Amino acid sequence: MKAQTVLITGASSGIGLETSRQLAALGAHVIMVCRDPERGRVARESVAQSASGPMPDLLYADFASQASIRRLADEIRSRYSLIDVLINNAGAIFDRRELTVEGIERTFAVNHLAPFLLTRLLFDLVGAAEAGRVLTVSSEIHSGSLDFDNLQGEKRYNFLDAYYRSKLENILFTYELASRAENTRVTVNSLSPGPASTRFGDNMHGLPRLFPLVMKRIPFLFVSPARAARTSVFLASAPEVARVSGRFFMNSREVHTKPISYDIAVARRLWEISERLTEQHSYEVMAIDRSTAMERHST
Repeated sequence: MKAQTVLITGASSGIGLETSRQLAALGAHVIMVCRDPERGRVARESVAQSASGPMPDLLYADFASQASIRRLADEIRSRYSLIDVLINNAGAIFDRRELTVEGIERTFAVNHLAPFLLTRLLFDLVGAAEAGRVLTVSSEIHSGSLDFDNLQGEKRYNFLDAYYRSKLENILFTYELASRAENTRVTVNSLSPGPASTRFGDNMHGLPRLFPLVMKRIPFLFVSPARAARTSVFLASAPEVARVSGRFFMNSREVHTKPISYDIAVARRLWEISERLTEQHSYEVMAIDRSTAMERHST
């Protein structure tokens, strides 16, 4: 990873921190994006101790705010000429339905719209790399259906349903972007790190908080953040996946996702909705022949 620039979101703790540490140890120049300044500072110091190449950089953004994401993209564009690997790692779960300042349900905004917007704003920088890679952290327990009339929990809200839905949206976005980027030098993949012992879910209250607390007490179910980061590190660095695109990985191996994730009509509709909700002010990616995409996804 020497001379490689890697941007990773949600880098202050858990899998994001471990991914940053391992890639820095491989020689990558890691740009850590964090929300909390103090936690970000501590995380950067930790990653710096592991770095075998350039010292990591630290940037801040609140992924619940599109304005904050745009400011982040502007700062990145002013400081860096290219990004070799963009890792959309940040994610969250919320015990009750809340709206962001843009009036968007928080889970949908943070887990799906934020990586959608940031990736599109920075896509040309990834395209400027010799072999750019976009990775989005999802989950193997993503939803098997998508109700567009309840996309933001408008009719009913359950914190687990909202989370599983957002992980499906990550995969749909990955497959659609991979299709649109087919004639570029950029590869696009999604992955599951598997269940890990992190701070994920610690922000919740009441009965929903019991779910992560109980689950994390099952010793054989959750792995360490360092182990969970391996698939992200593999996809960011391994030469054998340099030209692999539009795929989903778990335990560093390609696996199939649920049938709905391969529905091009669903992916395209989600993309169009996401464009409207992010005001379409992003740098555009290349259009594609959708018949080619359909053939590729059916194999």
